[in-house]
Amino acid sequence: MFTLRDYQQDLIDQVFTAWAGGIEKLLLQLSTGGGKTIIFVAIASKFIARSERVLVVAHREELILQAAEKLAAVTGIEPGIIKAGYKPTESFIQVGSIQTLARRKSYPDAQLVIVDEAHHASAASYCKLLNAYPDALVLGVTATPRREDGYGFRDVFEHLICSITTRELISLGHLTDYKLIAGFTYSQHKVPQNRDFTKKELAQVACDYKPSEVLKQWQQFCPGKKTIIFAVNVSHSKAIARTFWEHYISCEHLDGTTPSEERKAILERFRNGTTQVLTNCAILTEGFDCPDSEAAIIARPTTSVSLWLQMIGRVLRPSPGKNQALIIDMSDNWFRLGRPCDNRVWSLDPVPCDPDALGVRCCLSCHHVFKPMPGLIRAKQSFSPKKAEFITYYEVDCPNCGATLRWVLESTGDSDENKEKVLEQTEFIEFKEVPPEVRPLLLRPILLAKKRKFKKEENKLAFYTKTVQDFLFSCQEMNLIELRYTTEILGCEELFDESIKNLTSYICTLQTWEEVTQVISRRPEDLKKLVWGLLKPTDKQRITQMKKHYETEVKPWLSSENIAAVADDLAACSDMEMIHLLWRTYNKKAILAALDHLKQDKRNQINQWLLQLDIISNAS
Repeated sequence: MFTLRDYQQDLIDQVFTAWAGGIEKLLLQLSTGGGKTIIFVAIASKFIARSERVLVVAHREELILQAAEKLAAVTGIEPGIIKAGYKPTESFIQVGSIQTLARRKSYPDAQLVIVDEAHHASAASYCKLLNAYPDALVLGVTATPRREDGYGFRDVFEHLICSITTRELISLGHLTDYKLIAGFTYSQHKVPQNRDFTKKELAQVACDYKPSEVLKQWQQFCPGKKTIIFAVNVSHSKAIARTFWEHYISCEHLDGTTPSEERKAILERFRNGTTQVLTNCAILTEGFDCPDSEAAIIARPTTSVSLWLQMIGRVLRPSPGKNQALIIDMSDNWFRLGRPCDNRVWSLDPVPCDPDALGVRCCLSCHHVFKPMPGLIRAKQSFSPKKAEFITYYEVDCPNCGATLRWVLESTGDSDENKEKVLEQTEFIEFKEVPPEVRPLLLRPILLAKKRKFKKEENKLAFYTKTVQDFLFSCQEMNLIELRYTTEILGCEELFDESIKNLTSYICTLQTWEEVTQVISRRPEDLKKLVWGLLKPTDKQRITQMKKHYETEVKPWLSSENIAAVADDLAACSDMEMIHLLWRTYNKKAILAALDHLKQDKRNQINQWLLQLDIISNAS
């Protein structure tokens, strides 16, 4: 048996809560190494305990065997494996190859369908399979819920559940820390827009990443380390293996055409240390775990954030004696797609293809790649007589070597977008210090207000006042230092106290604790404390009573169990009289929250009944 981590148990609870609320098709996101297999095995075991059948679907043999092994260990039931070369069984648990299932067009009975590496689930083979289970619950798991064709996953899944970030997993010790080495000049090729590289394009760029250069970087940055290399194509990977062998370094090649038994033998030799370097083409991105792998060399370009994160995720698993992983990016992937620990907003909705990795920097001195902490960015301003405006420069010190990196945003001239230009010579710039707590990018609306021209001084003051107050309301993450700096930029320091008082007065007009939390809960503690100190005793008492009422009268109704129960009662309603009874019996907020768990047609009908009740009530 195994012990679930807190975040894993939380994800499992969220899955069952969503299912209880009527959401049948779920997609669960968790970074590579976070334990996705353990999570879906724990979920599957609950279905098996109720004698309900489970089907797990994957697209790689390694994923299939890994899932079958863990399912057997937890449930005590030997799963059947649906794949060429394996004898069929009548087990309650089936682990199937999507290719085999699609080819046979015969799907086993199942009340739960689990899709591993579910970022592939938009493929036709998966869609046909899921359509064959209209009454089953569906759970997809992936580290990267992102499609590279510009579409989303709403045609496959109804709801996305996201867990803790890669950075948090590293902080908790569940993943190892890493060092990213980049900034090389190998990438001379044109990067395609709105799609990934084709096979033909990859073959053309292979010459940018010569096997001798791959060897050179391995010898420079990670000699003697157990290393995984990701090559452009099969011939490129084989050439890399030959080059390493010519220099007496044990290195083997692997690709999708490698026979199954030979593949197992190669992977076993790499795991036990007989082979030191393993080079591959499109085979080790998913389903391969070797925690003591210390380095990854990315010798191929991609515009796919999923592929990028899958490749570097191979070396982030912790292992005894492993202090950090080393990632050598010989391409410009890091610049386009970001670092492993960058916070990414995942969604079922479509996202633009080929996204830019905003905010990432590469040191000109040591090639260290990093994303500056907002509080460490120093904004420098100088006045340009030619442009008659303030030009903002930014600088930060490299955390690896201490060198100062400077950049400026410049207009491209042919669009509304800006580009970043790294500055090597900045002696002519007159710098102006900003507090480290101030995030310059956060204050763009204030800078725009500063550049606006006014004929009358009173118009300028009125506009500045409205700008600051509106910005304080809309930007809840603004701290007090940033607010004070904002008023200094505009030359209206008196607006600091005025804006805080205006926010305080607005809070006093609110009627419910939910409204108060919506306005104040996400704000920094220093601002909350200041606002609370400005409230009158009577206002404090009234807000305290509002909170107490919410905690005792409203919040208990909004638990997941109560919402699920209310949703069941709503679903059973067949006429307006039954809805009227529930509306008088249950908490109104609980009913409105439960509506979100109903199917669309039922939700629309109940909303019509509630509208009629409201009209009748107002008329009387």
